[in-house]
Amino acid sequence: MVSLNSNNVPPEHVLEWCRNMVRVASQNAVWGIPRSGTTFRIDKLNKRLILVIPGFDDGDDFRATQHVFAFIGWDVITQEDVDNEQKQAENN
Repeated sequence: MVSLNSNNVPPEHVLEWCRNMVRVASQNAVWGIPRSGTTFRIDKLNKRLILVIPGFDDGDDFRATQHVFAFIGWDVITQEDVDNEQKQAENN
């Protein structure tokens, strides 16, 4: 897990690692966290990570990823969120 300072802000080296990872990744690339099996699809166009395989850690890595990536302007969402967005767009 990422160590946070007293303001719950990730260290700059962690934020830089995240920025670099999404910079070098291709649109729709897959990225995972080995310790939990949590796996995301990278949606560079919309600046978001989409959960494709939940981990076996009760969602801890998902929540930590949401927290950290928010600091670099990215959303971390589930496939269900994407499906709901698409349904709403179809209904409008």
